[in-house]
Amino acid sequence: MASKLERAVEIYRSLGYEETAYENILSLGIGTKEEQEIARDGLKSGEWVQIKQLSENSYGFAPVVDVDLKKLAVFAVRIGVEAKRAANVIGRGDEIALQAIMDRGENYAVNFISAAESGNRRAWEHSLSVLGMLCLKLLHRMNLPIPDSVEYMKDWAAASSVILLGAKKDYLFDESFTLEKEEILGRFIEHIEKGISLNMPGTGPFPDLLFFGVENHLLSKEAAKEYIFDALYIAKRPGDRKAWVELLDKLGCTEKDFLERAENLIPLLGLGESPLIERFAPVLIENISEELLYPVLISCTSAKVKKTKKMLFNSVLKREKPKSANDFVEWLSLYLKDEDKSIVGLAEKLALSWGIALEQEESTKELRGLWRESTELWEVPRFSLGEETAESLTDMVAVLSDRKECVEDLLFEQFLALANHIAYKNPEEAKMSLLGIPNSDSGTLWTLGRWARGIEIKPVEESRQRFWQGEKEFAKMQYRELLTMRRENLFCTMGQWPCLLSTPSFEDLSISVEDLLERLSLYRAEKFSYVSEPDLQLALTRLDMETFSQEDISKCKEDRSKCKEERSKCKEERSKCVEKLQELDLKIQLPSREFLQDEEGKDILLGELIAAYLQDPYVEPVFFPGETPYWKVELKMPESIKVLPYRLSYSHKELFSIFPNRGDYSLTAVHRDFEVYHGQGIILRQLARRRKPLSKGALMNWIAVFGRLSDENAEEALIANHEAWERGLLLPGLADISYLDWSGGELSNLANLAAAMDFMANEGMLSLVWKAACDTVEQALKMPRILAGTAEIVKFLRDYLDETIFAVEKKLASKEALEMKPIRILAGKTGSSKAVSYAKEILEKLLSMETEQIQSAKNAGLRENQDTIEHTSPCKTIASVETPADFEKVWLPLPEGKALLEDHVTFRVKAIELRKNEKVFQFDLDLPEDSDCSYQVVIAGWLYGLAHEGQVSGKKVDRRGDRNGKMTEEEKEVWLHYDKEKGKVVVSECRNWRGGNNAPLEGEATPYSKLFLSFAVALLAQDGESIYGAKSLFKELVQSGTLSLKTVREITRLLLSYEEISPAKLVRIVEKESELLSICWGMLWECIKDAGAKTAETGKLPIWINRILDICIYYGAYLREAAKRGSISKEDALWPGLLEMANCGAKSTAVKKARELFEILGIA
Repeated sequence: MASKLERAVEIYRSLGYEETAYENILSLGIGTKEEQEIARDGLKSGEWVQIKQLSENSYGFAPVVDVDLKKLAVFAVRIGVEAKRAANVIGRGDEIALQAIMDRGENYAVNFISAAESGNRRAWEHSLSVLGMLCLKLLHRMNLPIPDSVEYMKDWAAASSVILLGAKKDYLFDESFTLEKEEILGRFIEHIEKGISLNMPGTGPFPDLLFFGVENHLLSKEAAKEYIFDALYIAKRPGDRKAWVELLDKLGCTEKDFLERAENLIPLLGLGESPLIERFAPVLIENISEELLYPVLISCTSAKVKKTKKMLFNSVLKREKPKSANDFVEWLSLYLKDEDKSIVGLAEKLALSWGIALEQEESTKELRGLWRESTELWEVPRFSLGEETAESLTDMVAVLSDRKECVEDLLFEQFLALANHIAYKNPEEAKMSLLGIPNSDSGTLWTLGRWARGIEIKPVEESRQRFWQGEKEFAKMQYRELLTMRRENLFCTMGQWPCLLSTPSFEDLSISVEDLLERLSLYRAEKFSYVSEPDLQLALTRLDMETFSQEDISKCKEDRSKCKEERSKCKEERSKCVEKLQELDLKIQLPSREFLQDEEGKDILLGELIAAYLQDPYVEPVFFPGETPYWKVELKMPESIKVLPYRLSYSHKELFSIFPNRGDYSLTAVHRDFEVYHGQGIILRQLARRRKPLSKGALMNWIAVFGRLSDENAEEALIANHEAWERGLLLPGLADISYLDWSGGELSNLANLAAAMDFMANEGMLSLVWKAACDTVEQALKMPRILAGTAEIVKFLRDYLDETIFAVEKKLASKEALEMKPIRILAGKTGSSKAVSYAKEILEKLLSMETEQIQSAKNAGLRENQDTIEHTSPCKTIASVETPADFEKVWLPLPEGKALLEDHVTFRVKAIELRKNEKVFQFDLDLPEDSDCSYQVVIAGWLYGLAHEGQVSGKKVDRRGDRNGKMTEEEKEVWLHYDKEKGKVVVSECRNWRGGNNAPLEGEATPYSKLFLSFAVALLAQDGESIYGAKSLFKELVQSGTLSLKTVREITRLLLSYEEISPAKLVRIVEKESELLSICWGMLWECIKDAGAKTAETGKLPIWINRILDICIYYGAYLREAAKRGSISKEDALWPGLLEMANCGAKSTAVKKARELFEILGIA
């Protein structure tokens, strides 16, 4: 039997759409009402494309049906599919699609724009979306109201910036289908006002358009000021606020403008953002009334940067002494405690100028006893439905409907169990209680709401995914996730079950085997012949296997002499349980309403399956940071239940609810709230009901959560933290820093982590974070450069050192807490960085304390103790030059290198701003046989052409003069690749020059000549999204031998001649990719030699060499061992250039590093 889609396509074909030219299809009919209904039913849902193997080495999207999908989409619009569906099936906008939508009327067009602008299908934040121009044309052509949509406004700004400002077009901008300039100008003010009201980002082109409006007299300067100030007041991101301030300056705002709005600007100063403080504070401080001066200064205490603080004091010093000078004592006292002496000096200078007598209090902190021992582990309460009333159910609906994310926690389980309980006894009462469920298509409870309203609900369908292996097509079921399917299937069948098998036995969501058996007995008593498969699966994963026959296990512990006997009894109990289960002949119903069967078509019985599972349950895998992908679950399904659908493929965020009380593998939902993470607080509350303490990875990330909490998560998270501590679930000293953010890579956002640790310490949980803080410093010291945020972590240790000393003295903490070896190493480093300064303060206090202990110690030899002091004193730390144990793992053998294909192309490099604060390289190429033209190549973001086709796109610039002798620069997009037969780089007008069209290149990729390899290496130093593709491409070229050591060194020498390419960024790949050291050492060597030559010429080291030296010192032992083994030649092992830097007389940290590296490498 033909599918619905196939029947729809038959009607589409019969009406002549497929053979008619696209531009003429609107003249065709749409069939009879019956045909329209059939076609609409087939086209209203489902996928029209599938991933398919297109050739031996490539996969792509291919149509499910053999028709022109562009035409089919227009046909679907014409026969009446919903606007939301139309937005899904129309690939790109054009005049035909525009007219088809317009023919459906204004309401349809409005709904289409709403649907199309909700998908956010755009290359980057401020580019044109896929259907953006179509939406803009619809709105202007039909004079529709501007929607309250930021995404629509982004499209308007993107298109208008190209048309009005001449901004660079992105690949979605089609010259043949665009707005006219007059159309934009006709509703320009209306769009500006809408953008301001919607809090449009200031980091995109929208501010430039506002300024365009002023320049072209579309709106007055005063009106523009009001718009900008309004935008500034409501902006949520620091970058947006900075952009609006810059626009105010560009507009020529005066001091008067700021002073008139002083009361609105004061709260902005309190945000602590330097661009705001530096722009507004001096004006306000120097000119504002004395009445408002104090609020301004108090708001400015949020300033963190030394330069900004100095600027504030210089402004205050310009004022005359206020009449009520003593009112400023409290404000001024804050700066007397500043860690920077120059700021303290300015504060004292101001006090003297204003005649304020300040008394510096001794900074003796009162010890608060913040180091506490953990409490005893709690006993988890039994699960309870609470009040079993319809009113209680209605109350739960109200709470759950307000949640922005579905979290299957205790409350959700109570709701499901109670809803089913009431519905089983009295369906009508349950429906009345559930009528308050919002009737929206995005809510978690939507399906249940339809059941309550008596609307027919179809069984939940599983999707069938088709894929190709060679020339054969296969189909595979794509099963829905366990919690989703359990929920949706239950909502469709509400009231049909005597109880839910997956209802927890305890508040931690675990289920006891005894309770499961009791529920199955109820099914038999109620004459049920089957159970629900998703409900059963969740019940199995939640089974608490550890407390199975717990009473018998306890007996074994009480009387060890009877241990063997009791263990035997435990086995007997399990055997009895298995026998009891095997008597259960219940079948298992799938969501499709079919019963689970074996390969022979026989029904699989529940009892046998559970009995097998008790003997062969899920085994929790070990979580390895950096190796285990926390975003994708790879749980091996036990043989005992392999007949069940596998529903855990993408459930990593829900595993805490599926496998209660398991370890790190099930707890990756605990994650810092860097993005919108609506359910974080609720998840933490549920984890605070666990039976077991948090594991080391979960605990580390639990701590990190409190560095940045969103408003909606804060209340629940704070309660959860208190509950977890009081219940003995947070164990001191267990948190493992290597699990931070679950990624296992380089530690990041350490300043944020320091804030989290500070919060925990103030909550009396210093014991929880102290070791992790010390370990963080240790990890930071292992990196080539000290990690950003290390200073904040060291400052945290300094601030709470007295509390820890007190805890050690009171024997609440062990003496190891004060060993702090990483801090002692850090204190021995040279330099005046904050991290080193804080470490020195800590060490000074530790040494003072240790000296006192030595002097007061009895029966201890002075010499022995003095040795200890000397051992802990600051000392110069030099990287180990012992043979690294993992040398073979790091220094990997290189494949045989391929010969470099010379192409004789020369190029120039300049950095251009692609987007705000994102610069990319523009390569201006001169081909040997084409003196009249040059070619501009910019490779940003997408590297597919270079990586997979061996070619790049560029712009041909004709430099020939016109009749008057003036240069013309006519730009035309072309594609460049190396032609091996011709031995040169050739230019093609088409991307697929083999097929004469602009599709992806057919056949094999072209070979890489020197020019294209130079692109590949240079992109390592480029900022933005391209760095990710550049790293992958570099590795592939090295592994294939295309980039040999000799070639890498030659290209590095070439790139070092361009000032725009930072050598420090060029080699940064090896900082984290140690396996590339055997190729990248050549890049480091060339950088050292180049820096040495510059040092000899100028008498000072180039700024960029610091990072190069850091990397070399970090890998010093490996480089020395490589020279020893002959992997680096004797000539290269002298590292020419290094001696010139080491002997440089300039006072520089880099000189010290050069000398340190010279010593590590053991150069004679």
